[in-house]
Amino acid sequence: MSEQAPISFSINAQYIKDLSFEGPAHPSDVISPNPPKIDVQVSAETRPLENNVFEVTLKTRATATVENKHAFLIELAYAGIISVPPGLDDESLKYLLLVEVARQLFPFSRNIIANATRDGGFPPLLLQPIDFTALYRQQMQGQGNTPTAGNA
Repeated sequence: MSEQAPISFSINAQYIKDLSFEGPAHPSDVISPNPPKIDVQVSAETRPLENNVFEVTLKTRATATVENKHAFLIELAYAGIISVPPGLDDESLKYLLLVEVARQLFPFSRNIIANATRDGGFPPLLLQPIDFTALYRQQMQGQGNTPTAGNA
């Protein structure tokens, strides 16, 4: 999709589909002068619900290790129910759902992850902004069915 006028959409609902936090190490067990290694993976998925209504799910998985000790693992599936205008071509619809809607859901997902890691006894994991347009372009170049971010 080239640069065009924005397409309007409505977010009808947002919710946590799945949230898992595992902290096998007590936070004091992984204290180190070296920063933790954080691996973050993000993907966006869509599924149609009815005419012009879709569910978009932003999936995030983050692991932290400190000097080869597993500190924590967090997985979040955060979704939104989206109404789109009728008559969008496939390319515009994919771009809208996988880029624009994912961009709108991300701050809420980021906040949930920060709170969950903090509530797990670790410093809050503050995810950096994600370029969903670049992920979409990767997908369109045949690198999979769902945009995915690597390390953050």
